[in-house]
Amino acid sequence: MMDYRDPGYLKIKEELFRHLKVSSDAYKDSYLMRRIRARMRKLGITNFMEYYRLIKTNKKELDELLLTVAINVTEFFRDPIVWKTFEKKVIPELVKIKKEQHSSSLKIWSAACSTGQEPYSIAMTLYEALGENLGGFRVQILATDIDREALAVAMRGEYPVDVVEKQVPRHMIPKYFTRVSDERYRVSPKVKRLVKFQQFNLFSPRYPTGFDVIFIRNVLIYIKREAQEEIFAKLYDSLEDHGFLILGKTETILGNAAKLFKLYDLVARIYRKNLEVKKHGSGFGRR
Repeated sequence: MMDYRDPGYLKIKEELFRHLKVSSDAYKDSYLMRRIRARMRKLGITNFMEYYRLIKTNKKELDELLLTVAINVTEFFRDPIVWKTFEKKVIPELVKIKKEQHSSSLKIWSAACSTGQEPYSIAMTLYEALGENLGGFRVQILATDIDREALAVAMRGEYPVDVVEKQVPRHMIPKYFTRVSDERYRVSPKVKRLVKFQQFNLFSPRYPTGFDVIFIRNVLIYIKREAQEEIFAKLYDSLEDHGFLILGKTETILGNAAKLFKLYDLVARIYRKNLEVKKHGSGFGRR
């Protein structure tokens, strides 16, 4: 039985969100309860108030809980149809737009990038689509996450052999990875140089801007609808007018935020910025 009114649970929530710097109703209770109970089970604790007292006195455990809540399961080329659509439809369309604009820059954001597989997948796909010199484009991939430990793994760019060989198409492994031991592959320097990693909280009031594509996949499903709408409004402002927004396969845009984007590809969950709402001002959808 999930008791979301348990006094200990409510105190844990309050403490958690004080450190995450978000309102205490940003995440769904069902998701939070699962994550908190996972930590409690690991420690053999059954009482929420007991666990609350622990995180108040033990900074290390509070950090562990923050990581448990913020964790985003990821993999290379997750949901292959998304990557095929990105390579065969989105990138060619962007190239056409950039030629019309006489622009030689491509700017992509991988939000909630976790341990780095998504931004590296973006970089590899760009090489596959544009060639060794990336079609003459200056490519910038910003990869952000709230979790510093995940970002440290991402920046190292080393992954277990079985993970790489299971998730990355076979012909791409020798092109974009170096075998550094019996157990590990390392992402090649030409892939790493395209990606800049940075800590970022999706509940931040200020978002980076100027992106041609934003990937924000498999994280919004844990966030309440009202908070999602706030995020979508800020993502709208972060995209260039021709920009693409790529969500996870179980995610959709609801409420007022649905007016901000037009569906581009349903199966791949790709949207485009809806310019018809610009007349409402750049803060359209904000509360």
